[in-house]
Amino acid sequence: MKFKIGLIILCGTLITIFIYFHTDNKKVSFLSIGDGIATGMTPYHIEGYDFNDYLSEYLNEQNNLKKYYKNFSETDETITTLLTKLNNNITSLDSKIKIKQAIKESKLITIALGMDELNTYASKKLLSSSKINNFISKYEELLKNFRKLNKNKIIVISLYETNILKKNKITLINEELKKLCSKYKITFIDITDIKNNSDYFTNPKSYYVNYKGQKFIFEKIKGSFNSQDLLTI
Repeated sequence: MKFKIGLIILCGTLITIFIYFHTDNKKVSFLSIGDGIATGMTPYHIEGYDFNDYLSEYLNEQNNLKKYYKNFSETDETITTLLTKLNNNITSLDSKIKIKQAIKESKLITIALGMDELNTYASKKLLSSSKINNFISKYEELLKNFRKLNKNKIIVISLYETNILKKNKITLINEELKKLCSKYKITFIDITDIKNNSDYFTNPKSYYVNYKGQKFIFEKIKGSFNSQDLLTI
């Protein structure tokens, strides 16, 4: 009798352990990389809820979120400063994990770069072809580095038109980013139509979107998931 009870307890323990590890292995480590768009920066210089937060919340509700690496994103981040951080393999202050390790661990990575850098540059100087080409070249270097470290789902967010960045320049840059994404098998999310809805902007003079605009970006990302993804959502 004692043997049977012990056997039942042992079987129950083994099943519990199996379920735990089976479920845990399906969970997603999620890394956000980017500038003020990725940090939820507002026209009032306060960081609010961003599309990555909505995405992590969604993954958590689906019981699919393992870890959320958020603090590698930084307002006013540029391609050059991010490449430097990558080369130096900096450590996140909150999670004490190095950036390359976070990239390797993540099953999902979002990248939103260029809005701060190009708007700041264009507000002071002419956004010339050479500047655009340099931006695209460094973006490719960045994506190449990310792909070497991670073979899972990487998402790049497009740029959109602003009072400073005109439609023809944005179209050109996005076309080049789209080509790079295709080359490195990365998902490109086009959010250019965000500019068409004034409800997404609290201050029309600022290119930063409000929480509604951030949710719009999240919905675009969620719409890119499919049954082939490693994400079981």
